[in-house]
Amino acid sequence: MGCNSKDYQNLNARYNGYFYADLYLTEVFQEFENGYEYNFDEFLKVFPQIDSSIVQSNKEKLDDAFKKSSQTIEWYETSDWVDDNYLIIGKIRYLRSKWQFAIETFQYINQNSKDNATRQQALIALMRTYMDMGSVAQAEESKRFIELENLTEENRKDFYLTAAYFYQTQNDYEKVEDYLSKAQPLLSNKNYQVRVNFILGQIAQSQGNYREAFFYYDNALKGNPPYEILFHAKLNKLAVSGFSNPNNVDAAYDIFDKMLADGKNLEYQDIIYYTAGVLEKNRNNLESAIQNFKSATQVEQPNQRQLGLSFLRLGEIYYEDLENFNLASAYYDSAVQKLPNDLENYDAIQKRQLVLQEFVSQLNIIAKNDSLLSLSNLSEIQLEAFLSRYVDKQEAQEKADSKKKDDRNSNGINRVDESSFQSPDGNGNWYFYNQQAVSQGQLEFQRIWGDRPLEDDWRRSLRQRVGLEEELITTDTNDDNAKLNAEEPEFKNSREEKISSLIATVPRTPEEKTQKQMEIQDAYFALGNIYRFGLEQEDQSIDSYQTLLEKYPDTYHRIDALYALYTLFLEKDPAAANEYKQMIIDEFPESILAKTLINPNYLLEKAARDRALQAEYEEAYDAYESGDYILADQKLRSAIASFEDVDFMPTVELLTAMLKAKTESIVSYEQALIEFIEKYPNEPQADFAQQMIDAIAPTKQERLGNLNQEFSEDFQQIHLVAFTFSEDRFEADSIRSKIDAYNEQNFKVKLFSGYVNFNSASQIGVVFINSFQVKSAAENYRNALNDWFREQGLTDDSNFDIFAISQDNFTQLFQNKALDEYLAFHEKFYK
Repeated sequence: MGCNSKDYQNLNARYNGYFYADLYLTEVFQEFENGYEYNFDEFLKVFPQIDSSIVQSNKEKLDDAFKKSSQTIEWYETSDWVDDNYLIIGKIRYLRSKWQFAIETFQYINQNSKDNATRQQALIALMRTYMDMGSVAQAEESKRFIELENLTEENRKDFYLTAAYFYQTQNDYEKVEDYLSKAQPLLSNKNYQVRVNFILGQIAQSQGNYREAFFYYDNALKGNPPYEILFHAKLNKLAVSGFSNPNNVDAAYDIFDKMLADGKNLEYQDIIYYTAGVLEKNRNNLESAIQNFKSATQVEQPNQRQLGLSFLRLGEIYYEDLENFNLASAYYDSAVQKLPNDLENYDAIQKRQLVLQEFVSQLNIIAKNDSLLSLSNLSEIQLEAFLSRYVDKQEAQEKADSKKKDDRNSNGINRVDESSFQSPDGNGNWYFYNQQAVSQGQLEFQRIWGDRPLEDDWRRSLRQRVGLEEELITTDTNDDNAKLNAEEPEFKNSREEKISSLIATVPRTPEEKTQKQMEIQDAYFALGNIYRFGLEQEDQSIDSYQTLLEKYPDTYHRIDALYALYTLFLEKDPAAANEYKQMIIDEFPESILAKTLINPNYLLEKAARDRALQAEYEEAYDAYESGDYILADQKLRSAIASFEDVDFMPTVELLTAMLKAKTESIVSYEQALIEFIEKYPNEPQADFAQQMIDAIAPTKQERLGNLNQEFSEDFQQIHLVAFTFSEDRFEADSIRSKIDAYNEQNFKVKLFSGYVNFNSASQIGVVFINSFQVKSAAENYRNALNDWFREQGLTDDSNFDIFAISQDNFTQLFQNKALDEYLAFHEKFYK
């Protein structure tokens, strides 16, 4: 062959470059396979995880493969192996997470390669790249594009496996099953045959298709698989055998017994018990399932992950089947403690654990506080006698527990069957005759102290190891005993101290009792919410809310509990729902909830009112900013009179109060701010109003300091018209309402009245009308109003005086209380 011939180019490109590059790359992918983690607690993964540490440890090998492929492309550019070498380069870039370069390489092959097989491999590798970089949409688009190709048999197998892996990452196991079923007959690699059959068995088992699962697990046992997968395939086959053929159950248990007796399976005993538990759970034999799962937790040196799964299954049985949420909580606590964070659905498991934990916490609050409140009704002598008996029982239990432990240690018994234990009267009241209480105690012990062998002094943090005994044999024995005994007071209290500490927890004062009752109310309400939203037990939720309302009819949770019951009964019992609705409307008529129940569009209409008020406020604020205070005041007062039940009203009223500093006096400004805070103490604007009040004192002093003792003759200021009257003869509100009616009837310009107490001792009040831009307008209005007052008979009041007054003089009048002096001043300067 000539050096430039096509055959020569192909020969060198294939065997001098591509062959070794492909060999190196295959070796790296084989390392991923060798490191495949068989996590049988979840669905097995179709492909092993791409481990960056393996990629890094094979850096030189991948560098050499990359170099060989690059040189082949450069030296033998006319050969048929250029696209194959580009494929190797793309895969190396993919392994190194150089996503964009890998994508460009695979796309280049697809666009330029004339070899359909290589081009299809590039598209499959492109899809895998998009998957691992998290671009789901692009991966789906690549998949759809590949499905249009006429794939070779080898590429069709790779595509089916890749598509199955893609849908596994999306937790869509129906499609995983579909693509793995298509791939199964095309598989020649024994590892993939075993793995695919096992995954299909897992999927069928999870769907309740036990006959299919039995078939797939049986296939997985063929072909001499590794012992680990052989063991689990055999176990899972046994777990579904009772459904594939009910006659196989006894045979399955015979095999379980043989596997437990086989020393080779010693480290797998927890898995065997666990699988037996799964079998019994699927057959709805809950008692037997519980016993097997418990046995799985009691083997010597259990696998921590498997231990967590056994606790989880026990928790699920007590939660879903037996609805014993108290005991379920204890098992979920232990499960979360043992299970790894990477477990599938770990977040959901932890969420349920927290819900159950909160549930038990609320139950304990109710039980504890109810007991304490009952004890609070006893006299001191009765209480001490009761607690003395309680401590006696407690110490008796501790002694019995200690004796039982000693008996177990002396007999070498590691596990006992407490199922036959009964109290003398058969009611299981005593702690150690109560199976549920014992189980909870064991779980709580394990949660706090971990897995500990049965031995003396297990609580000591400074126990001496057996291996050190010879080194310490010369140590003074008395010193050792003294050290050991020094630790004991931490765990032992005198009988008197125990009784005293218990007495201290009993509420005695009304405040302490009220606090305990408030905690009970909170707990009942929280239980209702947990039952409804956490445990999805609506009937128990209803019971909790109703119990709260029956025991504490005046609870501050009342409106919320009534509304919860209303919504819970909407579908169950519309008549009962309507009763709770009416109770809310009758008892809480001003609440948003009641208004919404009356008018479902209430919030929408209120929002529309808010927007309209804000528009008017904006116009008033523009007038305020431009210095037209009278116009701003008129617009704001008009808005206040026109709108009600709007959230924006506090902002409007605050600006109205601020305008008094411009249209009336600093005295009325201060009074308006005080009244605003009293009316809206919880609104955020109240803090700002308080800041303005704090700033008034120096401003007020400065303002009054600029005023002489005599009244100002600056008549270019804004004016008011005011009159004094005897508060023991006339009511300010009645007078103001009549004046407001008079103003509305006789004047086009909007006028507003206000009231200030002038002299409390002599009961003289001042009503004022504002605001007038010029002195003459105030004079004209004063004369017209005075004529009207004569008609009303108000002038008969000996304390009646009507006058026009400027802002500064209004402030001076209230500062000096010099009414007679101002009336003389008014006589001189006003018509």
